[in-house]
Amino acid sequence: MTRPEPRHVPAWLETATAVAWRILVVAAAFLAGVIVLSRVTVVVVPVIGALFVSAVLVPPARWLRRHGWPPLLATWGSFLAAAAIVVGIGFWLVPRVADQWGPLRQSLAQNVDDTRNWLIDGPLHLSKSQVDRYANEAKDLITGNKPAAGNGRPADPGATSSIIGGRLLRGAASGFRLFIHFLAGMILTIVISFFFVKDGNAMSDWFLEQLPPSSAVTLQAIGARSWQTLTGYVRGTAVNGLVNGALMSVGLLLLHVPLVPVIAVLTFFGGFFPIVGAFVSGGVAAAVALVAKGPGTALLVVGLTVVIHHVEGYLVGPIVLGRAVRLHTVVVLLALAAGGEVAGVFGAFVAVPLTAVVVGIVDELRHGETNRAAAIAGGLRSASPGTVVGSRHPGQEPVVARRVGEAGQAEPAGG
Repeated sequence: MTRPEPRHVPAWLETATAVAWRILVVAAAFLAGVIVLSRVTVVVVPVIGALFVSAVLVPPARWLRRHGWPPLLATWGSFLAAAAIVVGIGFWLVPRVADQWGPLRQSLAQNVDDTRNWLIDGPLHLSKSQVDRYANEAKDLITGNKPAAGNGRPADPGATSSIIGGRLLRGAASGFRLFIHFLAGMILTIVISFFFVKDGNAMSDWFLEQLPPSSAVTLQAIGARSWQTLTGYVRGTAVNGLVNGALMSVGLLLLHVPLVPVIAVLTFFGGFFPIVGAFVSGGVAAAVALVAKGPGTALLVVGLTVVIHHVEGYLVGPIVLGRAVRLHTVVVLLALAAGGEVAGVFGAFVAVPLTAVVVGIVDELRHGETNRAAAIAGGLRSASPGTVVGSRHPGQEPVVARRVGEAGQAEPAGG
């Protein structure tokens, strides 16, 4: 009888290395995917945007279909209604902003003059030249302009005009390219959204039909879970934003703060940037209150923002989001930071729902097979021969169904 050879590597180290290289492979694959997607942002960004738009427009389109509208007409009706709402908000918002912008600018100028006089006549006793120099340095710091070299000689007017002209041309060219990219992305997003709303079921059915039945069942369950998470996040966050905007509007109206419609809209969209969006919209509201009404009102607006944040976190959020997004605050902050670092504002916008979708997929892969097996077993015991048992989308026919045969064996539908 041969004795086993002595182990030269401890068991814990062997296990740790086995796990480590698998983690490295997964991380490398993820990094490669991110690099590839970053090269095709002209496609990736419109597709992700179309998913968000579809999450909003699919429910009304389904409602119209259930009431006898053809798919094409139901899709057009949903898109035209959404466009009418957006245009109506724009027509309502712009005149009010224009009416209140002039007085706010005058108040800002008056506050700047008061601050300047306080720096000169107050306890600091700064000279006018010092205040002007500090103001110019702050302006250069904000605008990114470098101060002129202190050689005591005036700058050449021709050289200065040439530099300014070159900057203007480069800025115009860069702005034009950015506008073209934005316009192309917007058009592509609208077109993809239209076909997602109209033919989304047919697209998913065709894709699943190309797969083996077992793989199709798993992928269909993952897709259903991901869509449920995304739609729950979008609708819940929209309701949350509406409630926050309404509460902020009521508070600002009671405090007689200007630009209430703009702050309300900013508060609504800030809901799609959890935690950070609330602080940004509240900071803007406090800044407007400080300029228009003074520091006392600004402090009241800060308190109002804190109250609204607590109402969102402990009352409205759990009700409207439910189980769609179950993420700890630390996970949300890390997701926002990572998304902002990778893809800027757009990355921060999609970071939280993408993280929630990934968590849902992992949960489905871990527990979904057991749940589906139990559901199918229960259906096989209770169903009569010929009954269809399978996974369904809400309001749809089964994508991958199984039929209970005469002998009690499960076989593919249509077989």
